[in-house]
Amino acid sequence: MSDYKAKFTVIPCAVCGQLVDVDNFGQGDCEHCGWHQSETCLKNPDTVAYPNMVSYNKAKSLYKQSLPLKPSLDDFIAGLRYYKEMEFEYKGTLYAVCKHSNNICFSEYFPSDSFEAQVYYTYEEFAEKAHIGGKLLKDIWEDVKNADYMICR
Repeated sequence: MSDYKAKFTVIPCAVCGQLVDVDNFGQGDCEHCGWHQSETCLKNPDTVAYPNMVSYNKAKSLYKQSLPLKPSLDDFIAGLRYYKEMEFEYKGTLYAVCKHSNNICFSEYFPSDSFEAQVYYTYEEFAEKAHIGGKLLKDIWEDVKNADYMICR
């Protein structure tokens, strides 16, 4: 039986400097700060790119301030531009935001009768008008949890 760990290299995390196991593609998650090592993110330090939800430069800045690598609404929208399918949780409910052709669709991940799906035509319109229970998403973003790229459930 082969040693799984033998396939990894240990390098310093690009954000916090702690040691991280990375695969032969240079990918690996830092258990200390949460940054995912990624050549794409390092080559584009001001861009939000999968699998990270904040840019490399922002991650370094947040880490220096002892803040979590939590995305702002602008970071979330940058992720949506990159990946096209995003999700987040608010007050125990999971929401989905998807870019389909010329529309941005915002709905509950598991639809109920209490939330009406919303459609926007631009990222800017989504940022300004998306709402939950009459509260603008931009005003409640600090209470959002687990904002991330959508995964299959």
